[in-house]
Amino acid sequence: MQYIMSDTHFNHEKILYFDQSRAESLRALNIEPTIKNMDSYLETTWNNVVKDEDTVYFLGDLGMFRKKQDFIAQLTRLNGHIVFFKGNHDHSDQLKAAVKASETGIVEVVDTAKAVKINGVQVWLSHYAIDLPYPILSVHGHIHEAEYQSDGMINLSLDSDYMQTRRFGAPISFDELTPLLVARQKKIAERYQIESENKRYDRLIERAFDETITINKPTANQRHELALLVDYLNTNELTYADVLKAFNIPNEDKVLSNQEKEKVALTGFEFEKKINLQGNIGEKND
Repeated sequence: MQYIMSDTHFNHEKILYFDQSRAESLRALNIEPTIKNMDSYLETTWNNVVKDEDTVYFLGDLGMFRKKQDFIAQLTRLNGHIVFFKGNHDHSDQLKAAVKASETGIVEVVDTAKAVKINGVQVWLSHYAIDLPYPILSVHGHIHEAEYQSDGMINLSLDSDYMQTRRFGAPISFDELTPLLVARQKKIAERYQIESENKRYDRLIERAFDETITINKPTANQRHELALLVDYLNTNELTYADVLKAFNIPNEDKVLSNQEKEKVALTGFEFEKKINLQGNIGEKND
């Protein structure tokens, strides 16, 4: 089996203060939230899930250790083969020492990030969240209870909203994570489709008026008119949505008919998808 885990923070005296949800999770299990109790619980929970033959992609921040031997000892007590992604609390000298000690189970150290397919879904594993182009998903840790408001970023810190819906502190398997990855990809694809339809609609209106109305290519008059409009809205604490409402203009995503779509050129992304090519492959001249 393959698992993912992040941000255990063993031996980190302040973590229960910084992450109140972690302390609350321990209390919900009738465990007094102390560092000693947390360390014991997380270690036991890890080993109850992960077997010696399993692989754990650990996304960083094992804990706070002053001595290399303490870092090595903690890893030695954890089951599985570990692909270790260096976090901001993980010291390079401790990792180098751990790699040399075969009993730690570390099979690879990743300094930055690694591309992995999880049941056919392409993800980018790293300690830090990275904003990537669709359809690659960023699976990360680091931010604990915080959340990036992006469907393409999946926070697997053990204190994250998603991980808090599971057994506290348990590594998550690739199979358990897959439905979330698929749902996120679907959500992004749906949003892209809506944005693409809106862009087609905008282009259709431009052609109907025989002028460019997009913000990135306004005429001098349009730029001045837009500046006046924005100034008026800001002065009166209004938004574009308020204007639409005032004129009874439905603020809805557009759905074009096939006939309307034919009147609008494909976007570059859609054109490449249609012809099954990516970018300009060029021609060879002999």
